[in-house]
Amino acid sequence: MLSLKPAGENNSNVTLLTPDKGIIYATLYGGPKSKLKSLVSLYNCGTIWLYESPEKNQIKISDFDVKNYHSSLSQNLFKIYAASLASELSIKTHAAGSSQDCYKYVCGFLDGMELCNEEQSRLGLIRFLWRFLILLGVNPDVRECENCSKSFIDLKFDMKEFSYYNILDNTFLCKDCANSSFYMTDENNSFLLPLKLQSIRYLDALNTKNPKEVRQIKIDQESYEEIRQLVFYLIEKNVESKLNSIETGAGIL
Repeated sequence: MLSLKPAGENNSNVTLLTPDKGIIYATLYGGPKSKLKSLVSLYNCGTIWLYESPEKNQIKISDFDVKNYHSSLSQNLFKIYAASLASELSIKTHAAGSSQDCYKYVCGFLDGMELCNEEQSRLGLIRFLWRFLILLGVNPDVRECENCSKSFIDLKFDMKEFSYYNILDNTFLCKDCANSSFYMTDENNSFLLPLKLQSIRYLDALNTKNPKEVRQIKIDQESYEEIRQLVFYLIEKNVESKLNSIETGAGIL
C-alpha cells in the first residue's frame, strides 16, 4: 500500500504497487470497524484480491492477506519520510517503467527499515535511491573519468583523492581533468560536485555487488553526505515533478 486517502464517509482510495501491473488505483469499502480496513494499512505488503467492474470503471479491494505489516515505520520520523519518498517515487514514475524490479526494491527497502535502526536506514535510503536511478536509466558511470578514461576503481589510488561529478554532462571527472583550464573557470566550476574515491567505490559496489556484500561496506560520515547530496540531486533532477517528501522532510531525510 503506497497511499491511502479518504473517499466519502467510510471508503478509501488506495494506491497499490504490484509486481505485474505496476501502479493500481483501487477503492476500499467499509467503515473503521471493518476487518479489511484494518488490514489495508499504509506500507503493508502481501497478497491482495481485486474485483474489477468495467462498466463502472472501478477496481474494488475484496480481500488482503498481509505478509509484512511494517508497523514500526510510523514510530520514527526519518522512516516515515523515507517510506513516503519511496512511495512517491514509485507513483510519479509509474514504477520506474519496471514493475517487478520496482516492487522488489520498494518491498526490500521497507523490510530493511523495519529491521534496522535509523542510522542503518539512512544508508539504506541512499542505496535504494541509487538503485532507483538505475531503474530509471539515468545513473552516471562511476568507474572512470569521462574525459581521459582514468579508472576510479584502481586500488592504487588514495581513497582520500577526489573525483568530480559534472552536473552539465552527468559524468565523473578525475582531479586532473577537473583542474583543467576549462572546468576551473568561474562559470563552469560551480557545476562540479566533489566526491572522494571512497564515495565513488561505494556507488560502484551498488552496481556490482549483491545487497548483503554492500551492507558490510563501511563508509565515513563525509562520504555518506557526499553520496546523499548526489543521489538527492539526481532524483530531484530526473523525476519530472516536485517531490513533496523531500520538500516537507527537509532537515530530516
